[in-house]
Amino acid sequence: MKRNIYLFLTLLLLSICSHVKAQLREGYLRVGVSVGATNYQGDLSDDHLSTLLAARPGFGLMAAYHFNSIFSARLSLQHGWVQASDASSSRPGKVRRNLSFKSPITEMSAQLVFDFIPTDRAYAYRPKLTPYGFAGIGIFTFNPKARLNGEWIELQPLGTEGQYLPDPDNRYPDPYNLAQISVPVGFGLRYALGRQWNIELESGLRKTWTDHLDDVSTYYPNQEDLAAQNPTAALLSSRTDLAAYPLGNPAGSMRGNPENDDWYVFTNITLSFIIDQVKCPSFR
Repeated sequence: MKRNIYLFLTLLLLSICSHVKAQLREGYLRVGVSVGATNYQGDLSDDHLSTLLAARPGFGLMAAYHFNSIFSARLSLQHGWVQASDASSSRPGKVRRNLSFKSPITEMSAQLVFDFIPTDRAYAYRPKLTPYGFAGIGIFTFNPKARLNGEWIELQPLGTEGQYLPDPDNRYPDPYNLAQISVPVGFGLRYALGRQWNIELESGLRKTWTDHLDDVSTYYPNQEDLAAQNPTAALLSSRTDLAAYPLGNPAGSMRGNPENDDWYVFTNITLSFIIDQVKCPSFR
């Protein structure tokens, strides 16, 4: 009786393994770590070359499940830094404005990845080189800072565009949130290093709905009112050299461009590993 039960369980296990293996001909899990560069496009960026030269480091983690021959779902955690300075601009107006910032960016996102070359067999038979595209949705945090007297000062709590001033006439913007929504969109290349290892190169733009990655968006507030409320806020709101430009920046003059939201970009090299999900017994 015990022998029959053992035989039945063995056949059942083999049947389940055979079924699951069939399902996993296309489906498998891949995990990876990445390093790369982070870029920013906004009110303090200049031309595309200066944006590239201002790249800062970045790194990340990801897990992707390939559920059919061309599509996979991916969870990604990315961290990087962005920075920019008017002092390096080729435009006289920006040099006169003389603003600068740096900020960390941490993003968690869910993405759908589309492989342009399908894999309709087990992962061991995947193409050597696979171009792919991706799009998704994420949430990110940031925290712009500027340097004053050798110290990096957080800008959002200061209200450099009058966010915390008394405002009965609604002249000033509301304080911005340091957590925002992003939409990652991009392309990449995946190269199979062996049976289970890949190396990937990808670049992804991040569409945002904030114009405050750099703390610069709208108009100069009244500097006397701002200085009376917070002298540090006034110093970091208007940094034009008054010796060269005695008129400074009157209240209501343009500080940024509120019509265009800021973007950021992650460009990564990722080393990924395919995890075998099912280990069936073998009988020799």
